[in-house]
Amino acid sequence: MDNNFELDKSSKKPLLIFGLIFGLIVFFTVFYLNYNSTDLTKEQLLKINRHTKVIEIYINKNEHNFPYVKFSNGSEKIMETPYEIGDSISKKKGDSIEYIFRGDSIIKNNLFEVARRDKILK
Repeated sequence: MDNNFELDKSSKKPLLIFGLIFGLIVFFTVFYLNYNSTDLTKEQLLKINRHTKVIEIYINKNEHNFPYVKFSNGSEKIMETPYEIGDSISKKKGDSIEYIFRGDSIIKNNLFEVARRDKILK
């Protein structure tokens, strides 16, 4: 069997055009996401609506041993804030401040500042 694969001139031109179009789409997508990443991150943070309680903190072996927090509403997320079991969390949609109720104290957690600290926001 002869496994030599060659393209004739009529096949090379459409493949080249397809490759250029695909490359441009990828380039503009990456450029758009990089240019608008700050706005997209802020938008995602403002969409969060959470009124729940921390019921468990654990190491997620499936996610490279990162610490995760489990809430009473069944949701789970990577632990970006030093929560403690029993903390009540309140975050209104449209607000960047998350309130952590711990014992007799209220801790204000500005999610924009956390994102800046983690270099997600510029």
